[in-house]
Amino acid sequence: MNNLLEIEKCLNGWIVKSYEEAEEGKFSPLKELIVDTEGPEGMTNLLTKIAEYFGFQYDKYGSNNLEITWGKKGSKVE
Repeated sequence: MNNLLEIEKCLNGWIVKSYEEAEEGKFSPLKELIVDTEGPEGMTNLLTKIAEYFGFQYDKYGSNNLEITWGKKGSKVE
C-alpha cells in the first residue's frame, strides 16, 4: 500500500491527491476536489476523506466511529 497523500489548498477548497497502483510497481495519481463550503462542513469533509484514506471507515453498528463536532468553545493556547 502506498501511503502518500498530498493536500493542496485552492480557491474553492482542497485538492486531495493520492496514488493508485496501476501496474506492479507503477502508480497513477488520483485527484479529488473537496469543496470548501460555508461553515465547517468543508473541513469536516476533508478530515473525513483523510481518515478514510488511512483506513478509518464508518461502521453502522460500531462504537468507535470518527465524530467531528464544531459547536464547542475552544481553549486558549499559550
